[in-house]
Amino acid sequence: MNKNRFLANASWIMIGRAVQLGLTFVTTMFVSRYLGPTENGKLIYVYSYIQLFLPLCTLGLNDIIVKELVDQRYKNNEILGTCIAMRTAASLFSMLCSVMLVALLNQSEVYKTIAILQSFSLLFQSFDCLMYFYQSRLLSEKSGRAYALAYIASSAFRFFAIFTGKDIRYFAFAYSLDFIAVASLLLMTYFSDHYNLKCSFKMAGELLKKSRYYIFAGLMIVLYGKVTDILLLGKMVDDTAVGYYGAATTLCNAWPFILTAIIDSANPMIIDLHSKDNAMYKKRIRQLYAAVFYISVFAAIAIFVLSDFIIAVLYGTDYMPASLILKIFSWSTAFSYLGVARTAWMQCENMTRYETWISFFGAVINISMNYVLISRFGIAGAAAASVLTQFLTNFVLLYFIKDTRENARLITEAILLKGVFK
Repeated sequence: MNKNRFLANASWIMIGRAVQLGLTFVTTMFVSRYLGPTENGKLIYVYSYIQLFLPLCTLGLNDIIVKELVDQRYKNNEILGTCIAMRTAASLFSMLCSVMLVALLNQSEVYKTIAILQSFSLLFQSFDCLMYFYQSRLLSEKSGRAYALAYIASSAFRFFAIFTGKDIRYFAFAYSLDFIAVASLLLMTYFSDHYNLKCSFKMAGELLKKSRYYIFAGLMIVLYGKVTDILLLGKMVDDTAVGYYGAATTLCNAWPFILTAIIDSANPMIIDLHSKDNAMYKKRIRQLYAAVFYISVFAAIAIFVLSDFIIAVLYGTDYMPASLILKIFSWSTAFSYLGVARTAWMQCENMTRYETWISFFGAVINISMNYVLISRFGIAGAAAASVLTQFLTNFVLLYFIKDTRENARLITEAILLKGVFK
């Protein structure tokens, strides 16, 4: 896989994600202003319950599918069809469970309605398997166009809801509409390229055997990476605090599509090098880690300096308490995305069994830190808990596990720029 194809593929991923996240960011800003911190906090709070079931929906398949598609090109149709079928079945079950959980823990009819409308997002995310197919072949321009068009359509729906004065239900459905539009366009693109899908129980068994470590790990990652802080803020503080926190984290998540593009494009190349050139394989991993770390640090510095201005301009003075959260939370990106970048190394070295324990450690640390720090420092405590959790889980812990110590050394060397350019 040559450098030109890598750069072209990464560029298309960036373009697709830039359009997607750019539109999401702009519409989120207008929706946040329109609804206000409290109503917007309700949307974010309920969606956190929906996200709890995302690992069950994905069945850990997202973490192995690129490697499977690269290693078994002659079975791509069967792999994709089986993955979609498995994820669809799991998603239908998860939709029911997520709505029941929200109804059980929150008696308000508004929360129940929001949960039903948002739960469809779980079902239609099943089709993002097709995006991984194009990534595995370094043809991300196709999936990039689909994502861009889908988010243009869903953004138009949000603006329609704002300009016509719609209530919170329309914005709840918009969460699902994002994925409905993406799924429709990915399917149209895939079939227009004259590919087909095939499903088999044998392939399902093979895939589940390889992905099983990631299911529980995925749940732990969701807990400590996305929802624990929001759920505890909603219970220990209020919906308004969730609104402030959501505004800050949305800003922090607006730019890492650059990191995602780099990681997604580098993974097939790293996997391909593993069996061919060990020295170059390790060099590419160091380069990937260094890029992720230093891009994140530069972004965090810029956000720290400009946070007050950013919040005031984008969200207005009603959201100014989010500025402190933004300053703190922005530092979590470096180590959280080093954890994402670790996936290729874990697969190539057959270390995926450790993902469960790493993620479990992260969840325990995050829940504990959130409970202690939120009770003492409120929303700032939640942000601090996220930063500490990512650092301890995706870097420090790796030194304490014998088999992952090499990966920790690669991260350290990357941060020190040792063996990155030579």
